Amino acid sequence: MKYVSIFISMFILSFSLISQATEANSQNTDQPLEKPLEQQESANKGDLGKTSGVIKDTTTQDSSNFTEAKTQRDKANYFVLVSYSPVDMLIPSKGGITVGLNRNADRTWELEYLRGSISVPFAVEDLGKMSDERISIISRSYFGNNSFNFSYGLSYLDFSLHLGDKLLNRVTGGSYPSLDLVKIQSLGFNVAIGNRWIFKHDITMGIDWITWTQPVHVTKKESAFLDYASNENDKDDVGNVIGLISYMPRFALLKLQLGILF
Repeated sequence: MKYVSIFISMFILSFSLISQATEANSQNTDQPLEKPLEQQESANKGDLGKTSGVIKDTTTQDSSNFTEAKTQRDKANYFVLVSYSPVDMLIPSKGGITVGLNRNADRTWELEYLRGSISVPFAVEDLGKMSDERISIISRSYFGNNSFNFSYGLSYLDFSLHLGDKLLNRVTGGSYPSLDLVKIQSLGFNVAIGNRWIFKHDITMGIDWITWTQPVHVTKKESAFLDYASNENDKDDVGNVIGLISYMPRFALLKLQLGILF
């Protein structure tokens, strides 16, 4: 019994020492782990704060840039733009230039010149080279907006058409000066909706989403072919083409502009 009592006492003592050692080790292990976790959470919060700050600064900067477009129109007096109209009637891919005056932040006055040409002697035997020129006086209103605008004005249209060899070969009496040339000049109006932005260093970019130019009065219509042609069908065909071109609406989509204020 004596040895049993001693064994039990030693077991209890050993168990107590082991428990104390285990508790101490667990406390030592927990303490270093808690600190890095707190530091990591703090670092993560700091990174999130920096990221949100960057996003906030970027958003504020973009908003400031957009607001600046309106104020820059009020500060600058003039601007020059290079224009390109890929989808344009009657001839696509027109290019040109625009010079303008900033009256104030909400209104500009512009003088625009566009020209396009195309040669189709192999596609259409009756027709040859065509050219389309347009000079427009435009008033552009922003109505308090930063970039969105509505424009309207007057246009002068000059359309030239060279007839093909198939028609000219049927003319009797030889050749005549300017026999192949059909020329139509007219006056009309124009309306458009678009956006125009201003970036750093007064760089200006704009797009007219849709433009409608409508001839309303023909100032000149000439074709020597109608005077000398003997084939009535040919004369009717050319006359119909001239009548169609004279008053056909000119629609344009996605007219692009790039230039500078000064």
